[in-house]
Amino acid sequence: MAAAAAAKAAAAAPDKKAKGGKTKLVQKSGTGIVRQWNILKKMVPEEEIPKFVDPLYWLNYFPPIGVDHMKKFGSGVDWRRSFITTAVNPYYDAFIRWQFNTLRAKGKVLYGKR
Repeated sequence: MAAAAAAKAAAAAPDKKAKGGKTKLVQKSGTGIVRQWNILKKMVPEEEIPKFVDPLYWLNYFPPIGVDHMKKFGSGVDWRRSFITTAVNPYYDAFIRWQFNTLRAKGKVLYGKR
C-alpha cells in the first residue's frame, strides 16, 4: 500500500522544479551580466566611481555609511572600539597572522575541508 502511494506521488510530481527558463540574475539584470560599475552606480555618485580603483578609498568610503545604517537600525554598539580589520591596521593584521599560524601548527586549520 505504501509502495502504491509512493508511485502515485512520483507520477504526480512535475519533471522540473523551476517553471521558468530564466535564472534570478537574468530576470533582474535582463542579460545575466552584472558589471561592478553598474552595481556601484546604484550606491554612489557616478563621478566617484573611478576613485574606487584605490582599495583604501573603499575603506574610507563605506565604513561610515555602514555605521550610519547600523545606528538607524538601532544597534547598541560601542563605536569607540571599532577598527579596520585589514592590513591597513598592522597591529590587528599581525595578530590575525599569528593566530592563523598558531592554529595551523596545531592542526586546527585544514585546507580543502569544511
